[in-house]
Amino acid sequence: MNRKFILLLISFFLLWGCQSQDQNTQPTSKPKSEPESQPKSPPVVPAVPTRAKDWPMFMYDLHFSGRSPDQTLAPPLKLLWKYKTGGPIQASPVIAYGMVYVASTDHILYALDAKQWGIKWSFKAGGVIRYAPTVWNNRVYFSARNNHIYALNAQTGDWLWEFRSETWMDSPPILSKGRLYIGAYTQKIYVIDATTGELESQLKGRVYIDGIEYACSQGRLRPIAPQHDVNAWRKLTPLTYSYPAIANGVVYIGARDNQIHALDIESQEEIWSYPTKGFIDTAPAISDGILYVTSDDGYVYAFTNQEGEAPQALPQESESSQISSEAGPIGTVVRDLASVYTERDAGSPVSLTLNDGVTLSILNQIGDWYQIELPNGEVGWMDGGGIGVFVETDDIHFNIAICKHNRTLALIEGAEYPHWSPRGKRIAFLRRTNLSGQYWQASELWISDAWAKQPRRLHKGVFYNPHLSWSLDSNFIAFEAYDESNESHIWAIDWKNLRLIKLVRGDAPAWSPTANQIAFRRWEEGTDVVYRINIDKTGLMAVARVPIDGRIVPFSYLDPPVWSPDGKRIAVGLDHQHYQSGHSRIRIHNIDGTKFGEIPTQSQRVTELAWSPDGSHLAYVLRGNPIPDPALDKQLHIVDVSAMESANTVGNRQVLKHTSPTWSPQGDRLAYMEREDCMGLRWKVWVLDRQTNRVLPVARTSLSLTAVTWLPDGKHLCLWHTSEYLRGGEYKPAKTRGWIVELNQ
Repeated sequence: MNRKFILLLISFFLLWGCQSQDQNTQPTSKPKSEPESQPKSPPVVPAVPTRAKDWPMFMYDLHFSGRSPDQTLAPPLKLLWKYKTGGPIQASPVIAYGMVYVASTDHILYALDAKQWGIKWSFKAGGVIRYAPTVWNNRVYFSARNNHIYALNAQTGDWLWEFRSETWMDSPPILSKGRLYIGAYTQKIYVIDATTGELESQLKGRVYIDGIEYACSQGRLRPIAPQHDVNAWRKLTPLTYSYPAIANGVVYIGARDNQIHALDIESQEEIWSYPTKGFIDTAPAISDGILYVTSDDGYVYAFTNQEGEAPQALPQESESSQISSEAGPIGTVVRDLASVYTERDAGSPVSLTLNDGVTLSILNQIGDWYQIELPNGEVGWMDGGGIGVFVETDDIHFNIAICKHNRTLALIEGAEYPHWSPRGKRIAFLRRTNLSGQYWQASELWISDAWAKQPRRLHKGVFYNPHLSWSLDSNFIAFEAYDESNESHIWAIDWKNLRLIKLVRGDAPAWSPTANQIAFRRWEEGTDVVYRINIDKTGLMAVARVPIDGRIVPFSYLDPPVWSPDGKRIAVGLDHQHYQSGHSRIRIHNIDGTKFGEIPTQSQRVTELAWSPDGSHLAYVLRGNPIPDPALDKQLHIVDVSAMESANTVGNRQVLKHTSPTWSPQGDRLAYMEREDCMGLRWKVWVLDRQTNRVLPVARTSLSLTAVTWLPDGKHLCLWHTSEYLRGGEYKPAKTRGWIVELNQ
């Protein structure tokens, strides 16, 4: 294995901020990973055979029978424990040596205590892990999306060896008689010495493994005649891609209704089910009277018999502090890799790290520190940046340590893309009531008071671009709409007097923060031109001209230019359509037309540009990263543009995996949203303190948030949610709601 290649790979993923690493009960909180210097020969590992009642591989055995010899597991079941990883789990669990091995899309293989909540060790791989590991002879093997096969000590998690495939692998590794069989795209089959990691042979298409014929197609190595009879059980279950696990006359199978189902083999009737918050596409596993299930909500669940208890519906976990234990309120871990300290001091040892969504009993609170009780009964301390106590208001959970009073408002049906006025007294929005047509189109411009109690229609037209722009005095609204000649024009309306001004042909207007002047864009003869014009239609001037040299995307609207707070510069995001490289850039021009600077990117789109109030920093969001990894997409960047004045280059850059940036009026804080990757939770709202660089959790919700806006008083945030069109089985105009919350920090 090439050492330089591995070091480069590790550095790349660290640079781009790969997702959470682990929860570790050992003194160190970091998961193990491949060593920087790989030994010439793997360490010696004592041979320890698995037991028949273990579940050492995907679907239990080489036949993929999914049949456990367990005779004790019998529904109804109760939840024994559950453990949260740092990403959706698409890999089935395996069990051996008293541990359950779980691979997650957070790049980590977890070795958990099979009987109770707790972690033995974890290992950070170089890519997403989508398939079940395999355990043999005190070793555990798994593949990752970086095309590597890893071999670890099953007891300690120590790295033994790894092998790189030429192409990707789309199935679990298969092991028999000391040989590891790996299927890779398209029909490759690697045969590897399981002890040394040496390649013995490379086959194509088919292979016999312990007398069982396997075939490899599209990187998937599976027995030609598996013994699981999956189709028969899938027909009895709601939409499912799961595989059945069978024990003691009962079939267990997951489904996309987010539940694990238990069916009696003889009657084929459902006798038990349990709801999770994510799809269960994986195969369950059974060992020692315990059922193990993994879900797209990021959890691995362990169930056991109710031991004579009366069957009862198991409660769904809530993040609200309205649910309390005898010890006190319930806290929710708000980010992955949140540290649990032994003492109330960030300098004290870290006992373990927890991932987002774990709920814990809070025993005590001193200042910004919380004394918590872990699921295994141990006690530790967490700071307010890692845990919060949340109270629900109309489907959004607000952190009571940061949020005080809040209120909700509801816009009229069909309202979308609300925009607050600079003074915070009015809300402008577009209304879409006709849902026909292939592309988004609104037909009305409306305005409302700050309580959404007095809506008023201002204009009827054809709107394809949802961006609206207020004048600094909050008296005018600029917008793009099509005229009778079917061309897009820039318009401005005096909302008090309903005076409409048709300014000029163009797209995506943006009102100057210092003058009655509008910047806009217009594509003409293969060039994207940024203009500015006075509200009285005088002073039309081109500020920037950018050739369009890339691949044109039809039927897409343009994002507006963004004025600096002093009105002296204009920034514009130029997407992949402008450049042959397919990468986007940000161009910054002085309003006299001279170029101030340029910010290159490696992504296809750059959107949501936002200047800090003092004009020194620019926040923006990148989308469409060329590497297919959700951790690298939709990143929020904050760059120091003041350095461009002297050095013609951007200064310090901060990268966050978030979107929708909004600066506080004082510029000392930045609020933004984070899209959660695990099912069950969609969005989180954060506030970044620019002076201390501390990030504080504001809110969490399973709703689809569309934006967060800082209101002019600097004390309140507004969170917006717009519903889906399909509701109650029919298509309806969207409903938009807002939550205005006061911050006490």
